[in-house]
Amino acid sequence: MYVCVKCKEEVELDPVDEKVICPKCSHRVLLKKRPDEPDKVEAV
Repeated sequence: MYVCVKCKEEVELDPVDEKVICPKCSHRVLLKKRPDEPDKVEAV
């Protein structure tokens, strides 16, 4: 899942097989969507 920098549209695509472009606004800068809560790793 990716998010367009310009229009904030969530886009699901495979960057290897498809063009990295927003279908809504045709912007070419998409960011990888991060989970709301990051994984927690306990220190040793």
